[in-house]
Amino acid sequence: MGEKQFRRKAAHAAQGNTLRQAFQAALEGLRLESGLSRREFAERLRIPRSSYFHLMTSAANPSLDYIELIAERAGVDPMKLLRRLANTADARRRQVTEDRAAR
Repeated sequence: MGEKQFRRKAAHAAQGNTLRQAFQAALEGLRLESGLSRREFAERLRIPRSSYFHLMTSAANPSLDYIELIAERAGVDPMKLLRRLANTADARRRQVTEDRAAR
């Protein structure tokens, strides 16, 4: 990888515009919408709890096949897990909390 490419990639990651972060936010959003704990959500996805927690770390680097598997088990289009939406996970969390309070 050339120096220019490396700098561009590093700057992109520093801005927080990575697919990994979009994936994490989307996955956490699905979990919050489901009302399940992280442990329960991992069970629903039929993955080990430790794997789910690892997916939420900066060390996570899930393959496209794994993302497709998770999307299939979650019942969503895989692209939904990779789109960078205007709403952040924090905004979704607040919305879910407000929705629950309104019930």
